Amino acid sequence: MIRAVFIVVLICCQLVANDKTESFVSFEYWISEEFKLFSIEDVFVLDIEDDNINISSNNWFGEMILEERIEYDQQAFTTNSLFNKIFIQKNVIKEDLWIKDIVLLDDRKIKVRYLYSDEKDGEKLFRMDIEKLNKDGDDNIINDVILNHDLIKVWTNLDNDIKRISFKYNNASYIIKFNEE
Repeated sequence: MIRAVFIVVLICCQLVANDKTESFVSFEYWISEEFKLFSIEDVFVLDIEDDNINISSNNWFGEMILEERIEYDQQAFTTNSLFNKIFIQKNVIKEDLWIKDIVLLDDRKIKVRYLYSDEKDGEKLFRMDIEKLNKDGDDNIINDVILNHDLIKVWTNLDNDIKRISFKYNNASYIIKFNEE
């Protein structure tokens, strides 16, 4: 009997864990901090499902920037994965402290810090700092963009639930908006 209950619980946990997360990424180009040249909504679609992550273009502009679909299979989106914390848990747990033992794709070890910046219109703004913990080389495009960013901003509600993220990479800003459920 206990074995049957254990198997049912295990199957239910697996079904709950098989959620699909879809977010849209917009593109902005700024001349200076005060002057935005242009902005295009929903350029890319970022899908996380089971142990796969995919980034694909969503319109003609996305096709110009992204030459081909980016896909990584067999990724471990465990509780210590940055992708799990941002896209599944969607919560800033600790403010102004380094969180160690976090991993990117392919188990690349990093540490993360959310520095509180401002509160405006019922939203909190954080700057997210990321540092690599090992210097091994990997040729993972997503990890490279995250590790070589210019600036990452995280907007949350007053309960620290993440609403959107922007990161600046090569003078362009990419904004990830989460679908409201």
